[in-house]
Amino acid sequence: MDIAQLRCFLAVAEELHFGRAAERLHMTASPVSRIVKDLERELGAELFVRGYHRIQLTPAGRELARRVPPLLAEFDRLRSEVQLVAAGESRVVRLGGSHLSPPAILDAVVECAEKGNPGRTVDVTLAPSSELLPALGRGELDAAVVHLPVDDPAMEALPLAAYRFFVAMRRDDPLAGRSSLDLADLADRTVVTFPLSLQPAAMEQMRDGLLGRGLRRVRMLPGADSAMLAGHVRRTGDLTFTLAPETGGSARIFDDPAFAIVPLTDGPPFHLGLVWLGARVADRVVAGLVEAVQERWARGEIQI
Repeated sequence: MDIAQLRCFLAVAEELHFGRAAERLHMTASPVSRIVKDLERELGAELFVRGYHRIQLTPAGRELARRVPPLLAEFDRLRSEVQLVAAGESRVVRLGGSHLSPPAILDAVVECAEKGNPGRTVDVTLAPSSELLPALGRGELDAAVVHLPVDDPAMEALPLAAYRFFVAMRRDDPLAGRSSLDLADLADRTVVTFPLSLQPAAMEQMRDGLLGRGLRRVRMLPGADSAMLAGHVRRTGDLTFTLAPETGGSARIFDDPAFAIVPLTDGPPFHLGLVWLGARVADRVVAGLVEAVQERWARGEIQI
C-alpha cells in the first residue's frame, strides 16, 4: 500500500465514480480501476460495491476513507517541512491571499510578514479561499488571508476585517434612489452571490443567514468572477452585495455609471482573517508573521 494508491482510492471514494475520479487525478478510468483493485488485493478486502451505473463504499471502504485524509495531509506536510528545513536561511515567507479580498488588508499583512521576518522575501499567491485552504493544509503556505470561518480544527484564525455590505443594482432600479436599505427591502427580489465553491463554510453561512432573515430568492452563480457577477446584474436587473468601491480590488467593478450602490444597514456577517496551521506556530517564520499581525490588529478586526 503506497501513497499513490491511497490518493487514487480517496478520489474514487469521494466521487463514487471512476470516470470523475480519473479526471480529477488527470488519468484515464482504466488505470484508476486497476490501482484500486491492486489495493483491494493487498488489503484482502473489497472497498467498493460496483454496480452498473454507480458504486458504493463497503464498510471496509468507509473505514479506509475515514482514515486516509489525515494520513495524506500529514505526508504532504512532512514533505513540505523537510523542503523548508533544506531551504534554511534562503527560505521565503509563503503567504496566500484571497483574490477577492480588499487589497489594503492583504498589503498590511504582507508588511507584517516582512516586519516579522526581516531579510526574507515574501511570496504571495492569489487564489480563491477554497484553493488556499487546502494548500495551507498541505504545508505549501505559511499562512493565508481567507474568508472565515474555516472548519478545519488543525487551523487557527485571527479575524482581520468585517465586511460592511452595499447593495449593487442597475442605475434604473427602483431602489437606486434610497439612502439605505435593509434585508427586508430585498425580500421579493432575486439576490445573486458568488458560489459555495468560493469558500464553502463562509458562503454557506451567508446563504443560510440570508434565507433565515426572509430573502426568498438567493441565487449562487457558477463562478467566482466579479466581471461575471456585474454582467449578470446589468443584464437581468438582479441585486448583489459589494463593498464600497473605495476599498479597491473587485469592488471597483461597480464604480460605473451603469450601476448604483446603496448601503445595507443589516448585511449578513462576513469576515476576512489570517489562517495558519496550529502545529506550525513554533516555526519561526510562521510565528514572526502571526506575532506581527497580532500586534498590528491589537484592537481587533476592522470594519471595511
